[in-house]
Amino acid sequence: MNRCKGVLYLRLLRYAFLIAGVALLPNKLLAQKEFYTPKSLVIPLHDQKNQLHLSFGRGGGYDFNLSYAFTDKLALFSAATFDHGTKKRLSIMGDRYDVDRNDYAIKGGLGYFTRTENAEFPIVEAYVGTGITRIDNYWHFKGDTDGEATEARYWSVFGQFNAGKRVPKGEYGLGLRVSYARYTDFSFYDTYYASTRSSYENLRGLTADPAISAGYTLYGININAQLGVAIPLLAPSVARTDTHTTYEGTTETRTFIKSEEKIRLYSLIGGLSLQYKLNFNKKKG
Repeated sequence: MNRCKGVLYLRLLRYAFLIAGVALLPNKLLAQKEFYTPKSLVIPLHDQKNQLHLSFGRGGGYDFNLSYAFTDKLALFSAATFDHGTKKRLSIMGDRYDVDRNDYAIKGGLGYFTRTENAEFPIVEAYVGTGITRIDNYWHFKGDTDGEATEARYWSVFGQFNAGKRVPKGEYGLGLRVSYARYTDFSFYDTYYASTRSSYENLRGLTADPAISAGYTLYGININAQLGVAIPLLAPSVARTDTHTTYEGTTETRTFIKSEEKIRLYSLIGGLSLQYKLNFNKKKG
């Protein structure tokens, strides 16, 4: 029985590290403008009071996570992700392009955790939270300075369920997050035709975000990999406005074209991180 558990854990670990590595490579499958950027799931696997979980990693930017169990059942968490710099991408047609990013995301919330009699997933957690995200990116093909710029902001609320286990040399877990996102601003323009700008109004969506997480502990530090995907559950039609501006001498003329589009929020989710747990419980005797 112990051997079977060990084989299961090693398979989960290898699978998580492999697919997290793929998630951090240039996106070869989805040719998207990266206006929806959900971050890794919070899976601290708390199991006692006064436990502090720290995490720093890379995945959709530099990611910082902090959670603290302030009772035997309840925990608070916060997270921040900063993504600044140029990312290399490969489109589904094989074209190479760069994405210059200056994004950030901040979120926080409350969690509940408990232990069960299940031998494979004895730790169970449930979280609720909210967050804000800013998108400021510019993508262009290699060797070309013209491309498309996007500026957007959205807020989100979510509920999440985790189940996992800590073992002497590591830990593994599964998570499912359901997120509702609503954009407060969304505008974009093609620098080839800078006189035309477009915008979406009331863009929103509901996604299910399943993820797998596994890590190996070395010198007290858990080297953790996570991979998941945001699957659209709700994608209502949104209004799009294209504004074309022309000048005749000193006279400015604007032409507005309104239409409707169905925008689906989807994305790969993944990352690699270093995690550490501190226990502040007083030792007895």
